[in-house]
Amino acid sequence: MVHIETVWHRRLYRDNGSSMNSLGLSLSFLALLACITSAHADGTVQGSVSLDKPKPPAVGPGYKPETQNPVQNEEAPRAIVYLENASGKYPKKSGEVLSIRQQGYQFRPSFAVIQTGGAAEFPNRDDEFHNVFSYSRVRRFDLGRFRKDEPSPRIDFDKPGLVKIYCEIHQHMRCLVLVVDTPWYTTTDAEGAFTLPKVPSGDYTLKALLPSEKTLVQKITVRDGAVTKVAVTR
Repeated sequence: MVHIETVWHRRLYRDNGSSMNSLGLSLSFLALLACITSAHADGTVQGSVSLDKPKPPAVGPGYKPETQNPVQNEEAPRAIVYLENASGKYPKKSGEVLSIRQQGYQFRPSFAVIQTGGAAEFPNRDDEFHNVFSYSRVRRFDLGRFRKDEPSPRIDFDKPGLVKIYCEIHQHMRCLVLVVDTPWYTTTDAEGAFTLPKVPSGDYTLKALLPSEKTLVQKITVRDGAVTKVAVTR
């Protein structure tokens, strides 16, 4: 951009013999380029998802957590929203690492999303042992028992799909991590509202993973510089 403006400036100065004319034309040229750039700005997807209730934790009959401190409440249910295109080709983020804490004898966050190639750590913030594991086909792992402030092993996610995570010691604890290929994703707030910024123009399939693990699907079109409003209902 700077090189183009400099060449034009020199050429106009030589041809017209006037630095003022050269400057004016050069500024007009830059203004035109700015208009072209702004016309191709990405779009935004904004809307809401009709939330439902999460599945109850799979605990044994008569289960009662034996902990030194009271078990805190789970986080409010949310949904994961993401966009897929027809080509299945997506830009990749680099170095993304989720931090999923064990705190108050719950996973926080308990509902998370990450792009393939990302990773997660599971720091223990409680005063007792935790043992984080998953038997999901997408990513099987068992971190073993570790205490508060001991370093958590890092788990890489290289395949898309839903990873269900639990604690071997505390049966009520559960966490869902959705691994997606697309870089356009977010988590709603507790009321189901969401915003997806910086989405290139085009046609997409919007998907919403609900707390119940059901997935809602809706077709949308994103336009440059515009806000696409959407309501995802059950």
